[in-house]
Amino acid sequence: MDYDFWNGKKVLLTGHTGFKAGWLAVWLNAAGARLFGVSIDRVSDPDFFTACEIASLFEREWREDIRDLQAMRKIMSEVQPEILMHLAAQPIVKYGLVNPAETFAVNVVGTANILQAAQEINSVRTIINVTTDKVYRNREWDWSYREVDDLGGKDPYSSSKSCADLCAQSFYKTYFEDEGVGLASVRAGNVIDGGDWAAERLVPDFFRALDISQPFRMRNPESIRPWQHVLEPVNGYLTLAEHLHKAPSSYSGEWNFGPRDEDCKSVSWMIDYLTSKAPVKVILETTPNDKEAKLLKLDSSKAQAKLGWHGRLSIDQALSFCLEWHKGWKAGNALAVTRKQIEFYNATR
Repeated sequence: MDYDFWNGKKVLLTGHTGFKAGWLAVWLNAAGARLFGVSIDRVSDPDFFTACEIASLFEREWREDIRDLQAMRKIMSEVQPEILMHLAAQPIVKYGLVNPAETFAVNVVGTANILQAAQEINSVRTIINVTTDKVYRNREWDWSYREVDDLGGKDPYSSSKSCADLCAQSFYKTYFEDEGVGLASVRAGNVIDGGDWAAERLVPDFFRALDISQPFRMRNPESIRPWQHVLEPVNGYLTLAEHLHKAPSSYSGEWNFGPRDEDCKSVSWMIDYLTSKAPVKVILETTPNDKEAKLLKLDSSKAQAKLGWHGRLSIDQALSFCLEWHKGWKAGNALAVTRKQIEFYNATR
């Protein structure tokens, strides 16, 4: 990350109360960026946003719904950002199964509203559209998905993010390409570290069980996911934005930021590691969710070749960071631990 590039840049984060956006905000603040945020609300209680006093890092923030086009236009016009990082979403697979229409409305219509509002002003030069590894048509094969592979998710969340990805492609080709505006959709794996208290996620569910001394209920123990520390894709987004700002036509498009193959572990492996460090009784759920993919890996060769990006933390290090952050939060030092981990990551090559 080039701190000189970000110093003084006006950056608008959608979904700024979320876990990944919070880590982005701490890092961008350290680099001297001017931050503005829009989000409908906090995503959980407790949450990273409150634990790390993220609101204090923003010049201004709004509590608005990205499904409201007029509200997005008003905010975009007032901020006049140079860089837009779109992270607002309905991100939970299981919630999407129960609330499919809402999931499509937030993830597809919301994305279209953000992009239209950005297109209608002249200040925006760079857009990072955050999607997910689940945009790919998952064939449960052994090799990793590349950016050129087919899109298509079978559950509402995955399908809605595939649609959001296609929406971004359409806006770029129709509007932004001719205007010299860079737009990239970024696809990361299952991010982990402290500050994520979202429901139906493995690591947050583990820490919830730990905190209340209750058994952890494990689903789909053999499912393999591209686990990675949250700073890995965040570093990718920031590095890509720097390149995109300078050469939009060369870096617009789709990008994977996934972990190394050896760090794609099963659910049971993850829980075995965590319980070896913080003992928790584990109960196997007998009704696995067969709507979720069992095997999913990303090929990040493009990012490695064109951006010089690569994963810096092993899965063991990432889980150790999770344990360190949770301990720091319990001691009231969440922001200090967050900054310490960012500094350590910056020094790692």
